Amino acid sequence: MYKVEGYDFESKETADKAKLEADGVKYIKENTRMDNPDMIYKLYDQIIREEMFETPVGLSFLAELQEYLYANPEIENEVIRPIPVHAPEIRKIKAAEKKIGKYRKKFRITLFFAIVLGAVVIGMFGITYYSGSSVTILNYENALIDKYEDWEKDLDEREQKLKEREADLTENTEDLPETESR
Repeated sequence: MYKVEGYDFESKETADKAKLEADGVKYIKENTRMDNPDMIYKLYDQIIREEMFETPVGLSFLAELQEYLYANPEIENEVIRPIPVHAPEIRKIKAAEKKIGKYRKKFRITLFFAIVLGAVVIGMFGITYYSGSSVTILNYENALIDKYEDWEKDLDEREQKLKEREADLTENTEDLPETESR
């Protein structure tokens, strides 16, 4: 058990929270004019709105402020808000729901990106499948070599034809009688 301001707490976390609230109460008492009902009402209302106190230490201080305000005729009792008391289980449930909500949001975002990236990969495979004959950076060198080999083969064939033709012409010119030139 952990003791803070005359209260026993089962967990160190709750005791630490109570210690922080006790320090806050001490600070408020030292720095606030406790004889000014309007200032006390504004302080009380702000503490309740922002839910600053959760442990018995802070709630007992709120109860003191509430009693002071009820006893003071300058503040109407109808405007004094009741002190909200939250059961620890409800806070834990709300915290768990909030945590689950965060994980759900992260899961949805992750799922979205997984689907998008999967579609991109499938699209890439589709493009590769349907454009198999086109030149890419991967087969560029082979395509270029094949092109020049075909070109060289074509040139060799033409050269061979020219040599054959030249040989035919030379044979034909040898068979012709020589004419005298003047």
